[in-house]
Amino acid sequence: MNQNIIDVINSLGETDKLYFVGEVDLSEIVQAAEALNVEFAKDFVEYTHKFGAISVDDMEICGIIDDAPYLSTVDRTLDMREMFSDFPMDCYVIESVGIDNAVMVQKSDGKIYQFLHGHDLLFAADSLSEYLLNGGDFRKERVEYWKARSND
Repeated sequence: MNQNIIDVINSLGETDKLYFVGEVDLSEIVQAAEALNVEFAKDFVEYTHKFGAISVDDMEICGIIDDAPYLSTVDRTLDMREMFSDFPMDCYVIESVGIDNAVMVQKSDGKIYQFLHGHDLLFAADSLSEYLLNGGDFRKERVEYWKARSND
């Protein structure tokens, strides 16, 4: 599935309340990528350029934002790198899962994975568009899995 990320986000805003930061200058996006020493995926650049960061339904997707560290891809990625030596250096955080410090990350090829310290990356979606269209179903399933596991 390779739908335009802007169209996907706009369509989500038709059914759920969409909150977004606002447009981000491309030079700020380049600076953020340089700060992390990563290459952002094309859809992530398009998304952050148009929206900055978003919240829709029960998902808060990180982006380029200065005044909300919990939604800042740069801040969240740097935090994860500091906390976990096995955090992959070619990834950046796009969403916090909210349990056991698990986060959703993206690679420069656009693929989305779940990172959980001490585990291999777990594939979630081929693109940010696919991840958003699935409503974060992968993330929800993983949260339920970890909740059940922690009750054992």
